[in-house]
Amino acid sequence: MKLMCAAVRAGLILSLAASIAPILCSPAGAKDKKEKQEGRAGSWKNGAQGSPSLDACKKRAEEHPQDAEAQNDLGWALRQNGDLKAAEVKLRESIKLNPSLGYAHSNLSVVLLDGGQKPEALTEAQKAVALDGKQAIYHSVLGNALSANGDTKGAINEYKSALLIRPDYENALYNLGRVLDLDGQQTEAKVVLSQALALDPGDDRVVKLLDQLMK
Repeated sequence: MKLMCAAVRAGLILSLAASIAPILCSPAGAKDKKEKQEGRAGSWKNGAQGSPSLDACKKRAEEHPQDAEAQNDLGWALRQNGDLKAAEVKLRESIKLNPSLGYAHSNLSVVLLDGGQKPEALTEAQKAVALDGKQAIYHSVLGNALSANGDTKGAINEYKSALLIRPDYENALYNLGRVLDLDGQQTEAKVVLSQALALDPGDDRVVKLLDQLMK
């Protein structure tokens, strides 16, 4: 089945929105199954924090070796440039310097999940949310870790928490739709994915999953 054209997508969004109330208060193959479980497919690989300059981060970290934020930034830049081992080292350094830096725990969770270290990724994501439960991205990262560790219900709750904080969080909408599908809630998944598609019509992950659900 070919991917949906723009007109079909628009009609799908309107029909689903009109026929089914949104479930949010505020607003195939083995590889595909693995990506669904871990929430790292497509643009998730690019991360929600963008791609900082690796050279600039290296320079700052070298000049400020005791600065936890500088080490965190370098760790994330390394991750965004595909060096997971070095990223993990720097993020652990950041946490050692300042254990209360929530985003260092969250970033380490992402790196660990990228590397298949699922149990520790979950632990780090939980630490981030415990330190600051008001950050939508922390809940989304925790949702991915829970999903990867087989806790679909827990993942659903975390993505919903992220969306209560930030209703236009497209990546959380995609991941909520993904885990609702895994949980057998296909109708609800279509609604959420349609909301994600309305926010970002170019998200191929959303288009692909909606195509599968509409077959």
